[in-house]
Amino acid sequence: MQMQKKLELLLEEAGAKLAFASHTFEEAEPLMEYHIGWAADAGDAGDAGDAGDAGEAGQTLLPAGEAAAWEITLGCTEIGGSSDGARLEVNWLHRGQSSQTAAEVRFEFAAWDRSNYVLVPGAVYNGNRFDVRSFSYPPCWSKLTERGPDTPALITDVPRLSIGPGPSAFHLLAGDAATPAVGVYDPVRRQGILILTCQRTGCGETSIHVQEGEDRGSAVISFRAPGVRPRIKYDMCTTGAPSPDRGADFGEGDKLSLSFEVYSFPCGSVDGLFARFAGVRKSLAGTPALSSSLPFSAAWAIQEQKYNELNWKEPYGYYAVGTVDMKHQDWQLGWVGGGMSSYALLLAGGEESVRRARRTLDFIFSGQTEAGFFPGVFYNGRYYGDEFNEDPQRDHPEQWHIVRKSADALYFLGKQLMAMNTLHPNEPLPERWLEGTRRLADGFLRLWGRYGQFGQWIQAETGELLVGGSAGGAMAIAGLALYGRYVEEEVYLAAAQAAGDYYYRQYTREGVTTGGPGEILQCPDSESAFALLEAFIVLHETTGEEKWLQRAEEAARQAISWCVSYNFVFPQSSTFGRLGIETAGSVIANVQNKHSAPGICTLSGDSLLKLFRATGNPLYMEQLRDTAHQLPQYLSRQDRPVMGWDGKELLPGYMSERVNMSDWEGTELIGEVLPLSCWCEVSNMLTYAEVPGIYVQPDTGLLWVFDHVECSLQEENGKQVLTVANNTAYPAEVSIFAELSTAAAVALGQYAAADWPRINVEPGAVRRVPLAFH
Repeated sequence: MQMQKKLELLLEEAGAKLAFASHTFEEAEPLMEYHIGWAADAGDAGDAGDAGDAGEAGQTLLPAGEAAAWEITLGCTEIGGSSDGARLEVNWLHRGQSSQTAAEVRFEFAAWDRSNYVLVPGAVYNGNRFDVRSFSYPPCWSKLTERGPDTPALITDVPRLSIGPGPSAFHLLAGDAATPAVGVYDPVRRQGILILTCQRTGCGETSIHVQEGEDRGSAVISFRAPGVRPRIKYDMCTTGAPSPDRGADFGEGDKLSLSFEVYSFPCGSVDGLFARFAGVRKSLAGTPALSSSLPFSAAWAIQEQKYNELNWKEPYGYYAVGTVDMKHQDWQLGWVGGGMSSYALLLAGGEESVRRARRTLDFIFSGQTEAGFFPGVFYNGRYYGDEFNEDPQRDHPEQWHIVRKSADALYFLGKQLMAMNTLHPNEPLPERWLEGTRRLADGFLRLWGRYGQFGQWIQAETGELLVGGSAGGAMAIAGLALYGRYVEEEVYLAAAQAAGDYYYRQYTREGVTTGGPGEILQCPDSESAFALLEAFIVLHETTGEEKWLQRAEEAARQAISWCVSYNFVFPQSSTFGRLGIETAGSVIANVQNKHSAPGICTLSGDSLLKLFRATGNPLYMEQLRDTAHQLPQYLSRQDRPVMGWDGKELLPGYMSERVNMSDWEGTELIGEVLPLSCWCEVSNMLTYAEVPGIYVQPDTGLLWVFDHVECSLQEENGKQVLTVANNTAYPAEVSIFAELSTAAAVALGQYAAADWPRINVEPGAVRRVPLAFH
């Protein structure tokens, strides 16, 4: 009973106590009966309240209907190396017969505060407490009256706690979360609590519930098996869809087990919650499997061929972001890959790809506006605004521009100019490119100088800020800093630093990054979280100031919370179930579009490598490995095609953004694939161009393998030798980044891959490579 007592003390520190409930559901009225019982005190049967008589010590008897009951037994064990956590097993033994029933473990908080920061990784950030506007998809900003720099943060109708009076609750399935967990930071008590559980039990998927008292003075965090969201559930942009969830039928002797890890710890900031979560998020489910599928170079070869055959638009001279003859699959700058795929092809492509990448840059500058920005969309010879909605009542939709698109363009244009100077040092760059990049940087300088932010939406022709109040333009910080370094002009770097300070205070420090995608209003999202990580890394590399490194770590911990930490169990009959897709490392998009995606939109993740080199913290390399290594499994290829949900096989080189663990598009689409060529192909291409296949520090023996090979490091005759085995069915060309540990303190900068040697390893072969390092 010693560990059970520890659990009770941990909960007491957080102002919580443990309880159990049994629910009976019927189709006509999902919640019909509700029975609750308190856990017995350690070493004492205690008072079971309305649950009936308690059995032996540590056991609770709980009604489950008129002629049924649960015998509940607790098991508490230590978590290795943790003084602030305990593992909890709640074992349920059913007596009698009951139908449409669910068991529930409850963590009840009698002293709750409206200021508590509530986290469900990948699904809920600060309770998602924002003003709500009800729209069908895609939500349309230009139909709203809220405009200007001081636009309040507005979100669509997503699961959330209420910002106002009245009922306040959200109900999720475990698949809605990057990790099935709930975290709370209590700024009044300066205390944090994390509760982790597993995706499913023998009864199916578990559900996650947070419900506040109407006075916000109390709350309940609970988990049900099987998972039942009462009455309603979330579908695209609405929390009012009918819930399909039902309980299970239990008979005499049926068993059920729910597992948890509970951590309670002093916590003085939102970052304290994210830091503790980052360290324990894999503890309960265990380290996920990462299976070899396709070497990076083999995936690259398939994609390069596909991009040149299907994505190239010869009449206008650019790589399109998709292959379907429609406006948003043709050209979109930044965000979903326009002007970003060209960077990867410029670095790693063949002669034709490099030539076409340069033509893509020519095309980008052909559309630059007087204010220095770019139109976001081009289709069939015409530029369009960025509004996705086609409602005829929109307000001048052609004038609306997602500032994130031009921010991405500034950053990636800077990267491409630097790369070309490295690859072709004696070849002058076109003056049009240099002047156009300066005009874009100056446009952002004016935007910052006038408004003190970059906003979310601007008028591309004039630079007027249409909608402010989000982190959507955060990549402009990285773009300005990189450009300032490129031209060696302090004015750009000074603006980047001032903007970095502002965006850190407004978003990273507060634990909510919003508005990166252009069709979610200002919902919390992963894309702006990773953009801020990129921005702080670039600021650290360009200024050398320690504060940017610290802020990059905070941004990284938040970004990692969006990354799936385990391998979701898909329905066996689903496409991903049949393919054996492993979800660890995929990245949930945002709290509105509740799918995970194969990679980071739209980056390689090399900022995590840079952060590891500067800090030595393996957390960042582990996340980079999970995401980078898993990307190729989503690629459709001739010998293993991926089936779209339209029943047709995706062409080789296609990669869909949908990793549907949630039923936000319908239960039938869990594990199914949107039949489109998507931006995540660009993330995969950037990974090949910017992330080493193998990273090794010969003097410390540190070895990280990202590519689909197996490696070991040995010392032979005073020399370090790397053994590389290719156990896939494809030839592998693997890049190796070897350096002394002392060199890791030197900033990596842009296009470090130019100096990494590559080795060829045939299928089934083993190579021994003497290491040369810097």
